[in-house]
Amino acid sequence: MIPTKILIAEDEILIAREIEGILQDLSYEVVAIVHDGEAAIQKIAETQPDLVLMDIVMPGAKDGIDTANHIRKEFQIPVVYLTAHADTDTLERAKISEPFGYILKPFQASELNTTIQIALNRHRIEHLKLSNLRSNINAYLPHEINTPLCIILGSLNLLMNHYETLSAKEVSEMLKSTYMAATQLDKMCQNFLLHAEMETLAADPHQLQELRRDITYSTAAYIRGWIEEKATEFSRNADVQLEIQESSASICKVYLRRIVQELLENAFKNSEPGTPVWVMSEPIGTHFYFTIRDRGKGLSLDQIANLGEYIQFNREIYERKGLGLGLSLIKRLVELHHGTLTVHSEAGVGTTVAVKLNLNALAD
Repeated sequence: MIPTKILIAEDEILIAREIEGILQDLSYEVVAIVHDGEAAIQKIAETQPDLVLMDIVMPGAKDGIDTANHIRKEFQIPVVYLTAHADTDTLERAKISEPFGYILKPFQASELNTTIQIALNRHRIEHLKLSNLRSNINAYLPHEINTPLCIILGSLNLLMNHYETLSAKEVSEMLKSTYMAATQLDKMCQNFLLHAEMETLAADPHQLQELRRDITYSTAAYIRGWIEEKATEFSRNADVQLEIQESSASICKVYLRRIVQELLENAFKNSEPGTPVWVMSEPIGTHFYFTIRDRGKGLSLDQIANLGEYIQFNREIYERKGLGLGLSLIKRLVELHHGTLTVHSEAGVGTTVAVKLNLNALAD
């Protein structure tokens, strides 16, 4: 079995050697010991460790937190902070960098081992989810784009070469199908761009923290407007039952609109016209809740479990409706804001999707 490779970034040489001994006794491989941030970055590039133990307070231009941020962006390697004491500002900066763990000096071998194993396991799970999402997107991307593109090109070809022989009704139908296909293609492009944007944000703690500082105030009017816009698109205005309370939400208006309209669109696509769709938003305690409930076909437990990985649940049923990617992206978007998206569904009964976000500034 190949041992886990660990790099130690600790400016106190005696402490570093003590940690090295503990790790070796635990059957880890210590690939390097470095004493400042710049050296850590250089050695990581050379040795490719599986995990970095990083002292928060380090000498040089980059302290432990700056170095950890660099490592996350460039190498995507988990970092566990070592600290004996730190001022409040430093600890707040450490939280923002979202390390894979903390351990207080002095520590026992069992504490160190447990912290390392939890960090490695968390990193494996996150890497697997992201890898599955990328793989599934790459697998479906050609088909998802080709379907509407073929409709657009085929319709335009007929209109250009056979316009004079077509009836007004046929021309109208072709223009309508071309518009619908173009709209579908535009939605896919927006989703793929959002996916790329979220990957970039997830790799940059500072950008992510700035994102989480955005607040949408007076959400009620916005939500009503976005719902009316989407309901009109689907000719479902009469089906929507609103219970919208005034609130704020710790998310920018652009992303909140995306969440509201994506969830409403999924409810429309998976329920029959003429059946009710309930939309509720309210502040409870320190959180903003947004909930959509429909009386559609419902989802199975497997479909709900796979929401984070963009799996087209049942292509025969959902291909035209494009369910997988949009809902997966919304779940990811909510989680990047330290929120939650939960789904409760029963086949043949309907689905309830609930989003919970912070009301105001994010509580770190």
